[in-house]
Amino acid sequence: MKQLQNLTDEPIQRHTILFEQSEIKFVLRFYPRTSVWLFDAEFGNKSVFGLKLSVGVLHMLSQNQPFDFVCLDRSGNGVDPFTRQDFSAGRCEIYLLEAADMKLIRGVEVQF
Repeated sequence: MKQLQNLTDEPIQRHTILFEQSEIKFVLRFYPRTSVWLFDAEFGNKSVFGLKLSVGVLHMLSQNQPFDFVCLDRSGNGVDPFTRQDFSAGRCEIYLLEAADMKLIRGVEVQF
């Protein structure tokens, strides 16, 4: 499990995550009107767009990818990220789960 670094309070953030001799393109967006953070992820020839970040949820469970993302609330309240400062202030963190992490959670090997 690897914590995503350099998350700021910018409303649109683009990150490249090195993964298995390739890269994941990760775009994080904040929508102030609805107070919600969404993300896009591209890996290989597969993409997902507009997934809402929710605390404690495996976001890519049905996407058949060798990784997933999980958001944690470090305040202990279990509240989804809803302000621009949630990541920059450290209240919320995003982690990349690799295949070994997903096997521990799901109890089966990741098939993709």
